[in-house]
Amino acid sequence: MSEPKITVIIPTRERGDVLEKSLLTVTAQDYNNLDIIVSDNFSSDNTEDVVRSANDARVKYFNTGKRLSMSHNWEFALSNVADDGWVTIIGDDDGLLPGSLKKIAEIIKSTDVQAIRTSVCSYAWPSLTGKQFGRLGVPLKSGHEIRKSKLWLSKVLSGDSKYTELPMLYNGGFVNMSVLKQLKSKTGSVYRSCIPDVYSAVAISSIIDRYIYSHEPLAINGASRHSTGTSQFATKDKSELSPADRFASEGNIPFHKDLPLCADGSYPKSLQAMVYESYLQSRCLRGGAKESIHAEQLEVILETSGKHDFAIGEWGEEFARKHGLDYDVILAKASRKKTVLGVVSIPSRISRAMNIYSVGSPEEPIKDIYEAAMAAAVIRDNMPGRIKQLRRLFERAVKKVLK
Repeated sequence: MSEPKITVIIPTRERGDVLEKSLLTVTAQDYNNLDIIVSDNFSSDNTEDVVRSANDARVKYFNTGKRLSMSHNWEFALSNVADDGWVTIIGDDDGLLPGSLKKIAEIIKSTDVQAIRTSVCSYAWPSLTGKQFGRLGVPLKSGHEIRKSKLWLSKVLSGDSKYTELPMLYNGGFVNMSVLKQLKSKTGSVYRSCIPDVYSAVAISSIIDRYIYSHEPLAINGASRHSTGTSQFATKDKSELSPADRFASEGNIPFHKDLPLCADGSYPKSLQAMVYESYLQSRCLRGGAKESIHAEQLEVILETSGKHDFAIGEWGEEFARKHGLDYDVILAKASRKKTVLGVVSIPSRISRAMNIYSVGSPEEPIKDIYEAAMAAAVIRDNMPGRIKQLRRLFERAVKKVLK
């Protein structure tokens, strides 16, 4: 079987400082049947120069010609992909590990699934840490499994799993173009939500039966000063517009009418609320499925509110009023579950922490996403030494979980 065609899309806007190294993690892939699309959302910085300087015939540069919302830029980027093959989207401060596309191709050739989701490393850029070095976390698990899409979507809706476990079209998510064509034929576009990565996870899970989940990380989630996700859930007040605020103000797809915005007009600081918003926006993909599960979802949103419990509590009261729900009863149930969850989840949290190898210090500086990708590959290649570190990892994991 010949190598499957893979297209890597990097949507970007005004981020030439991080784009260069992100793009390098893709052009460095030892994979032949590869297209690379940089979709520039009308940048005024050196973005185009950065792309041209890559001097790689596989790289195609497209400019939107006017400022678009994130979802519309991603839609624009996908419109420039060839009809066949597979596609993935990475952020302009994210990256791919060395050899990742070859490994994806092997999974594609050995299975008949239409979507693949992989575990990811995490990297905090120096611009986020405020230091001269970044911080890298590398999952140590390997292997892959076949998952039932509807089952895992149900787990996510109940708060038992995160949306990143689903077959999303974002960093570490690879999807056959036929799936995206199916989405577009049913709804008129690939995206119907202002949160494109979350929407893709819910929508794709709604129309495919199964997917591959790889425990081996093949991509890196980068978090920099530009990251919309990081700024959306930050707790600090800032006088100027954050990336998330700018993203929310730029002609985006309206938030679903059943979910109110916060009092200041911002989106609720809850990933679970984003999941439910995408679930409602993708209603037409599930036929006769039960859709208005407002009480159940409010309970899960409150239960998983974390450090944003006060803000989400205020938002939750407004949500309850909007739909005639008894907020106090739902809050009481969520609080009880939150307490129980905090205890019963300790073993799994320790296990997760033990399976992450962290590095990054003045002595071991990791200055950008490309260096992070190289370091992650070295760590993965030297995992036999992990056995010697189990006691240290266990002690570190316990401290991290219980602090």
